[in-house]
Amino acid sequence: MLIELEKARTRNNLVRIFREDLDGPDGWSDGFVVAANEEMVILQLLDESIRLNGYQVLFLEDISDFVHPAPFNDFQKRVLELRGEEVEYLNIELGDLGQLLLDISEEFGLVTLHREESESDSCEIGRVLKVDAVTFELEEIGSDARWFDDTYEYDLYDITRIEFGGAYEDALLLVNEDLGDDAYELSEEYEDDDFDEVETR
Repeated sequence: MLIELEKARTRNNLVRIFREDLDGPDGWSDGFVVAANEEMVILQLLDESIRLNGYQVLFLEDISDFVHPAPFNDFQKRVLELRGEEVEYLNIELGDLGQLLLDISEEFGLVTLHREESESDSCEIGRVLKVDAVTFELEEIGSDARWFDDTYEYDLYDITRIEFGGAYEDALLLVNEDLGDDAYELSEEYEDDDFDEVETR
């Protein structure tokens, strides 16, 4: 598989990757291979509007099948060429998973982490602050673009998919920076004086 992934990268062809156990038979990822090793592959994703939209890291052990070149490869590459969009290769090395998370957080500001075997319907978005051999500490950001007050620790090897540099992560950072002093969670604590006394009988 690694040989075919490298072939797709050198030919700058679109690939379609399936992870049937995690995504089901009707789920896949389309993208360009920007890096690969014996454990992981990084794709620059192509979305349904035929635009490049961030990056995705998948683990080779989860891949059930892949198609190279992907369906409509020539057409979609032509669309990107006419739109002036080019695949962007990263200054990030594939290797140690923990270091990869730290590098992504530093370079892109946010990383989206999926743990589909334990939490199939949710993900965490934030910046990885530190890692050790088996865990990582994440400062999370909410859907309101505010940082959580607390950080959270997760098992490093529960991660099944990593995404970063996409339109949604960019939108969260854009609004968070605009919030200024309100960039963190609003306090849920209120003074007693904030409430009117209710007379009970």
